Amino acid sequence: MARILIVDDDAELASTLGGVLESEGYEVGTIETLDDARKALMSSPPDLLILDIMFPENPAGGFDLARELRRAEKTKRLPIILLTAVNQELPMDFSADDIDEEWMPVQDFIEKPPDIATLVEKVRRFLERS
Repeated sequence: MARILIVDDDAELASTLGGVLESEGYEVGTIETLDDARKALMSSPPDLLILDIMFPENPAGGFDLARELRRAEKTKRLPIILLTAVNQELPMDFSADDIDEEWMPVQDFIEKPPDIATLVEKVRRFLERS
C-alpha cells in the first residue's frame, strides 16, 4: 500500500483529503507544521508528498521544504504535489508552468480548493511512475 503524507496547516482540509485518499486504498498521514514535516520526511519518507506552500511560521515554507527535500539523498526523488491557495492570498500567479528544478522542484501544482477527482488521478499517476 502506497504511503502519502499531507503537510498543510489547514487540518480540516488535510483530514478531508486524507479520508478521500484512504478510500482509494492509500495509507495517509497528515502533519500541520514544517518542523514536524521535516522530521517525519527524513526519518521515514512516504511514497508521495502533498505540500502546502504558506505556513504561519513561513509564508514560503512549502517552497523551502521542497528545495530541502531535493538536496537530501533520502528524498531527492520523492514525488511532490503542491496544493495551495497562494494565488488567492498574494498577488501572484504561480502555476504548473513555474515548476523548475531549482526554484519550484515539484511534480505538479494544484490550486485550493482542489477538484478531488483531478487530485486523485494525479496521485495515482505519480505513484505509478515511482
